[in-house]
Amino acid sequence: MKNKILIIFGAAAALAAVSCSDFLKENPKTFLSPDTYFTTEDQMKAAVGGLYTFLDDIFDGDVEVGTQRFIFLEYMTGYGERKRSAGGIYTVDQPKLLTVTEENTNLEALWRTAYTAIENANVAIAGISSSSTEISDASRNNLLGQAYFMRAYHYFNLVRLWGDVPLKTAPTTDMSNTEIPLTAVADVYTQIVADLTAAEGLIGTEWNNSNGYVALSAVKALLAKVYMTMAGFPLQLGKEYYDLAYAKAKEVYDNAGISLYSTFDEMRNAGFVCGGENILTIEREADKASSPVHTALLPYPELAGISDNSAYGGAIAPTASFYESYSDSDLRKADFGYYTCNYNALDGSGLIAADSPYIYKYWDQNAATNAGKSAMGYPLIRYADVLLLMAEAKVMSDGGSTSDAAAIDAYMRVHSRALPDEAAPASLDFATVYKERIWELCFETQTWYDMLRTRKALNTTTGEVVDLIGYQTPGHEAAFEEDDLLFPYPLREKRLNPNLVRK
Repeated sequence: MKNKILIIFGAAAALAAVSCSDFLKENPKTFLSPDTYFTTEDQMKAAVGGLYTFLDDIFDGDVEVGTQRFIFLEYMTGYGERKRSAGGIYTVDQPKLLTVTEENTNLEALWRTAYTAIENANVAIAGISSSSTEISDASRNNLLGQAYFMRAYHYFNLVRLWGDVPLKTAPTTDMSNTEIPLTAVADVYTQIVADLTAAEGLIGTEWNNSNGYVALSAVKALLAKVYMTMAGFPLQLGKEYYDLAYAKAKEVYDNAGISLYSTFDEMRNAGFVCGGENILTIEREADKASSPVHTALLPYPELAGISDNSAYGGAIAPTASFYESYSDSDLRKADFGYYTCNYNALDGSGLIAADSPYIYKYWDQNAATNAGKSAMGYPLIRYADVLLLMAEAKVMSDGGSTSDAAAIDAYMRVHSRALPDEAAPASLDFATVYKERIWELCFETQTWYDMLRTRKALNTTTGEVVDLIGYQTPGHEAAFEEDDLLFPYPLREKRLNPNLVRK
């Protein structure tokens, strides 16, 4: 388990000021400077450890009114819905109507968190690189590799959600300079690849880390996802980048020694949060505040007797049509798979039925008797994601269909866990793999990004993969248009930076 110490450097606060106009009017009395802070190895470790805290910010927001960012991106897919009426125009109505506006507070929070994390990564990279402190090359390089990874991770999210964004790779030294120009999508991706390539060479030879820190498998997995996105929309770089994505994912497949969890119960076991199938995970501590994941997944109206924290819930559930899109033989659809219509009664008296299926993927039974407090993590990169990405990349590189043995094996490792009686196909096509990704990675903030890079959606009524533009999911009240695929720049940021104008 990582010891995460959050350090917001004085320079970082300057970029955070892009989200806080009042801060610009104040003169900071004291702050930690990257020029004076990095004088011990422990300080370097603390600076890098603090970067992991920003991953946890994906959970920020109010469960009851649905302002958590990981839920917001699931609303955008149309495959998840809100069961309770509490909420508002920014959290529920705008994604449902596909009318997300610049005033949306979820967008502001996503933007602010990403850029604060990036600024802290910039400070860590500069400070650790220039520090004259005695530290082994291996330790210094590993810390730098983690920092480069984190910067790339946040820019990857930003460029996919907004397109052209301000690109900043050095610490802020002048707090009056917040009017950073936009950088074109292609150039942002160039920087992301450069950062991940640097991380790949610095992080060390350890493929996996049981303590939750970024290791080589996470770097290569993220680089595969980046190449896959560059191959698709909006850059559409095609075969060369599908080949790069396949090769990078296959490095993990060949060398990382990772296996999928054999059962879905293992996926819900807090003891398996770090390592195993989870390549990169947001960690939780059971003695802290109640887990927003546990509370968000609770049924609504409340089911008495299934959790001592059941007054909340209903924040996200599968739409009826999405749930029904699974085969009836799919173990993910069965009770206590990825969904359930029944819950174990706390008093041991049996099962308590819900009115419809709810997400059970990350249900923590221990949290049900611990005021919702949970050590269950939330995966950001799973091995199942890498396997299906590898299969899809080979399909696309081969022109839409492949009989490549490794690609089929990668696909079947995931598919066979859900449908163990099905034989391997002789070949794979895009629709087969893409549907598997949606059914497997649903409600992990992956599906919206997949829809953006492929411009495809699963029609949950017909079971076909269709063009995203012009398609209206059962969870939306309008069909997708091209303008719906990039978020508007947050209004508060535009007021502080007049360069935030989409061309």
